[in-house]
Amino acid sequence: MKDEIVLNGIVLSSGLQGEYDRRLVILTREQGKVTAFAKGVRRPSSQLISKTQLFVMGAFTVYPGRNAYTLINVDAKEYFHELTFDMNKYCYGSYFCEMMSYFTREGDRSADYLNLLFVSLNALKKGLLPVKLIRCVYELKIMDIFGQGLQSFHCPICGSDRLTRIFDPLSGGILCENCRSKAKKSIHISEDARYVLQYINGATLGNLYNFTVSDSVLEELMMITKEFLAVYVDRKFNSVEIIESLS
Repeated sequence: MKDEIVLNGIVLSSGLQGEYDRRLVILTREQGKVTAFAKGVRRPSSQLISKTQLFVMGAFTVYPGRNAYTLINVDAKEYFHELTFDMNKYCYGSYFCEMMSYFTREGDRSADYLNLLFVSLNALKKGLLPVKLIRCVYELKIMDIFGQGLQSFHCPICGSDRLTRIFDPLSGGILCENCRSKAKKSIHISEDARYVLQYINGATLGNLYNFTVSDSVLEELMMITKEFLAVYVDRKFNSVEIIESLS
């Protein structure tokens, strides 16, 4: 068809639609988050059933309709099968996709979001880092890309780079000596935790998961991230409830 276009992306959700169809939400590099209907994909003869699952990354050939796209073909590059065979990894991967769907919009270019999702799913797949650490890094980095990142290099109140180890989630980051008295909620963090926060903020996506931390620092990061998201994300994700039930 002359209106066919190719969108490169990752499937964020794949739901049943009628008896034989699927409704996909795909994060694409070119068009941001899009909805596409895969017609007849659940028929026994369909060659697309495995290519329209959650986490699949590839080139999606579609043609546009009034409110959504119709899927024609998929050139799958990565399936992330390892996540589907491990309940814990699957739940974390589902959470990453659910959170990504919350932050992205149709029509917005999404290269950074897409790359973040890929490297994060890949980190889950490899299994070299604790899933809880991968989650903290993902949550902090997606907030940074969104433009609401935790301020770890400069005081969020005055901009000074002479920071203490006082984290104030309500102010948005780590405070300087002059502003620590203005903290609405003071949380003392370790020097190691502050360094890790700065690494996450400054790291390129390709180097995002090239480190590990002690158990005590991981506990700090989990607390910091939870406090920070509680202020800036007004959404309870279904997949988080499942993760918590498995803990």
